[in-house]
Amino acid sequence: MPELSRQVASRTATVIGALALALNAAFYFLSSSYFDSHRLPGDIVDTTALGKARTAFAILSLVVGAAAFGASLAPKLVGHITAVVLGLGALVAGVEAYSSHLPAVMIAVLITVGVLLPTLAHFSWRGSRGAWSFLIAIIAVFGTVTFFGSPKVRNVLGVGFWSAMIIPAIQYVAMSALWMVRGDYPVA
Repeated sequence: MPELSRQVASRTATVIGALALALNAAFYFLSSSYFDSHRLPGDIVDTTALGKARTAFAILSLVVGAAAFGASLAPKLVGHITAVVLGLGALVAGVEAYSSHLPAVMIAVLITVGVLLPTLAHFSWRGSRGAWSFLIAIIAVFGTVTFFGSPKVRNVLGVGFWSAMIIPAIQYVAMSALWMVRGDYPVA
């Protein structure tokens, strides 16, 4: 890695790390206030739930920070690999939704996206502007849907809210990484 690239990578890691630390510090103090304001009079703050929320937020910020750093170094690789992984995850979720007798629309959408994302990633990797733009659009839509659907995902999976937020955060990182390589796909 050339010296200039190392300096840029070092600065990028410093900015991402500092932002993650600042967000975690803010969350640490704000979560205390939130949990304190939502307790019944005479009750004590549920320190176990508070600790779980803080841990989940720390994991979220670590995962997103690492993915963002990877995307800053190799956006094309990270964007396409993440799209494939998201597609495979959607395919597995679609099969699980089928076996759990969830609504047919959900099953069809998950399986369709599970097939489309790796396929589009393949053609986008090979230089297809149409596949690249459709890939970004699908990831953006599903990132938005899962962002606003995180409370439902939390309840269905039985995980914490901040754990449920990891999925849309990774989708937004993938979308951003793919957007960073827009110069590789000139308008014909």
